[in-house]
Amino acid sequence: MTPALSVVIPAYNEEHRLAATLADVVTWLKGHEPSAEILVVDDGSSDRTVEIARGLADQWPALKVLEQQHNQGKGAALRRGCLEAAGRHVMFMDADNATRIEEIEKFLPLLSEGYGMVAGVRTYQQGESRARRIIGLGFLMFAHLFVFRRAVVDSQCGFKCFTREAAQAIFARSRTSGGTIDVEIFYLAHKLEIPIYFVPVHWQNAPGSTINIWRCIVQDPVDMLQIRLRDKFGRYRG
Repeated sequence: MTPALSVVIPAYNEEHRLAATLADVVTWLKGHEPSAEILVVDDGSSDRTVEIARGLADQWPALKVLEQQHNQGKGAALRRGCLEAAGRHVMFMDADNATRIEEIEKFLPLLSEGYGMVAGVRTYQQGESRARRIIGLGFLMFAHLFVFRRAVVDSQCGFKCFTREAAQAIFARSRTSGGTIDVEIFYLAHKLEIPIYFVPVHWQNAPGSTINIWRCIVQDPVDMLQIRLRDKFGRYRG
């Protein structure tokens, strides 16, 4: 039977919080989406992330653990998980549970109304530092200047949902392996004329989450410019 929902969770060295996140996801799915599948995509972790994920399979038989042979980045993990997802609707969320699974209740009806993609907007934010906020706004401004075809309220919220058709169309064309995958997702959705709806979600900064300042200042802008170059040279053609 085709699952109604696929929940994709990319993970890298998340042994300290993955079990709690999965327990939360499983508890909600049991009461709301019992046919759903969970795909944990391990991005070459060096800790017990895979072991912990597999250990929860007895609580949710439709839990799959996909292993990357080495650390490739969030984008590579998301791409694999979303392309291998079998659900009619495909969502992804962060392993740190910054936005909890129950927020998806607001997303699913919109997909049935004709939207191909529903994206979370971190309207209610707890524990966000001033530095993180400034960097996030700078990132979004740069993305609008050099990448986006249309306005995007929040590109980096790690809580998004798609119809299966939209997920296949976007991730089959995706080429970004790092954290700017979210920018590429919006770029491709605009290019493919996929209808998008933005929904406010609650987001709480998880202890242990950090920002790589060097990557934000140097690597992320380079990755964004590569998105435009790929399009110019026909790398995003279906």
